[in-house]
Amino acid sequence: MDLKVLGGLAVHEGGVSISPPSAATRQVLALLVASADRVVPTCAMAEELWPEEVPENAGQILETHVRQLRATIGAALQTEGSVRTAEEVLAWVPGGYRLGTGGGSSDARVFERTAGAGYRAMETGDLDLASRRLREALDLWTAAPFAGVAQGPHLRSHAALLTGSWQRAVDRWIDVDFRLGRWRELCADLAQVLSRFPPPALPYVQLKADLDTKGHDPEVIRRHLHRRRNALSFTAHRIVMGRQGSRSTCGSDRALSLAAAHGIGALQRA
Repeated sequence: MDLKVLGGLAVHEGGVSISPPSAATRQVLALLVASADRVVPTCAMAEELWPEEVPENAGQILETHVRQLRATIGAALQTEGSVRTAEEVLAWVPGGYRLGTGGGSSDARVFERTAGAGYRAMETGDLDLASRRLREALDLWTAAPFAGVAQGPHLRSHAALLTGSWQRAVDRWIDVDFRLGRWRELCADLAQVLSRFPPPALPYVQLKADLDTKGHDPEVIRRHLHRRRNALSFTAHRIVMGRQGSRSTCGSDRALSLAAAHGIGALQRA
């Protein structure tokens, strides 16, 4: 199974698209994709869909989403001629569900791996290689993470962490290319990167505006580097808050009581 989240959600099994028509089912799929090959607790699914108040028939609704996803996955597996079943791909495990990729690709994992190669090249002083790897990593992005998918607290947290990783890669790439004296090419390339994914963080909003109005001016990069230094503590705070936001109340007595009251526990053998 091949997964893409660095832009719109795209899931393929053997080249066949897995795209449920229901917006809520796509949201559940996105949450499973965000934690691919790991267990997503059923109470986390409920928190994602109903962050304010869990409906009384939450268990039945979640079971319907799981059935729809398995039906779509099963159709793709049949087209592919796979020996795997939908129940094996979207497997129930005690307490939740796991979406098994079967060793497929993930653009988020490729991004982290490629950006990591760029960071290691920086540490060894190979700035040319670092520049290439960081640009390759950034070229994987086509829009905001999970674009077009409704986002509850868990997906927002995943998106915030991915955005933080994107910001780090952009900042390191700017550092490297500016040190290499490639400011003219850097301005042109940055304009392309920011046109695909202009994040809401102020330093990048201002950078894009400066590039749009002033073009290939090295002072644009210098001003951004200065603003970025001033904004580092703010960016770190956003990332920390994103991690805190991902903490689920699934293990709390209140959450377990809510889950039982709304029939979510009945999902365990769906």
